[in-house]
Amino acid sequence: MGEVVEKRTSGLKAPVLLLTGHEGDVYCLEFSCDGQLLASGGKDRNILLFEVYGDCRNIGVLSGHKNAILELHWGANRDRLYCCSADYTASRWDVEYQTRLQKYVGHTGIVNSCYPGRGVVGGMLVTGADDGTVKLWDHRSKYPVKSIENDFQILSVCCEPSGQRLFYGSLDNIIRAYDIRNDKELFRLEGCTDSVTSLDLNEDGTLLLSNSMDSRLVVWDVQPYCSENTRVKTALFGPTHSAEKNLLRARWGKGTIIASGSADNMVYILDAKDNKVLYQLPGHLGSVNEVVLHPKEPIVASASSDKCIYMGELL
Repeated sequence: MGEVVEKRTSGLKAPVLLLTGHEGDVYCLEFSCDGQLLASGGKDRNILLFEVYGDCRNIGVLSGHKNAILELHWGANRDRLYCCSADYTASRWDVEYQTRLQKYVGHTGIVNSCYPGRGVVGGMLVTGADDGTVKLWDHRSKYPVKSIENDFQILSVCCEPSGQRLFYGSLDNIIRAYDIRNDKELFRLEGCTDSVTSLDLNEDGTLLLSNSMDSRLVVWDVQPYCSENTRVKTALFGPTHSAEKNLLRARWGKGTIIASGSADNMVYILDAKDNKVLYQLPGHLGSVNEVVLHPKEPIVASASSDKCIYMGELL
């Protein structure tokens, strides 16, 4: 009989890899745009940088925040990284030299979410915080260039690459679309029955994915000329929230594929087109706070309150 050859679908060293190094809950992670690096952040106030291929070496630690790292994102390429923290600030990092380029100071509450405008000349960062404000930052200025006031804490933000429109979700269960250039609210997305914990735009910017504490993932049509009563494209169920009230995040993959964290310790991969769960992956011993999909290969990575990161290939 011939030798059984294990079917592999990616360039990972093994089908499943465990990445360690964090000393507390891991709240966020993201692959670099070229898929070569993975960054993660968490309760230990550090951002860890891992190589995706080979031995998955930890090639660096970005430190300087005084409280937990709650969300992070790569810039348009892998030389810049952005994050926000429970210490009321956000940061822009030089990944190659592992130094902080800019500290964004201005919020008076925990900064729950951040999102870079990757296509904006000169660079832009959007942040949302417990002080009820959404702030826009230009890298050439020490202070926010715009502050949008709200009556409730802001839990999630995202913006178009062009920086023209931003979206934010708050404790009042409503998602708001805002025109940055004309400084006005465009429309509201209502239907979530609990706090909106994450927002993410798909590749062409036409669909917005929300995760909320009512344990629903909703895909919204956010094209400018869509009528208000047809904005909900689909609602998906599977990932759950718990009394811990962690800011669980869901992210787009390729096409209609979605990855989501869940309080039931599972990693969820769903198809928004067919409205079904494709994978429900066990392994973590704590809440899965964020799940991301690799930009080029069928690889998934997950961050958990068990202090661990799993990275594995999908069949």
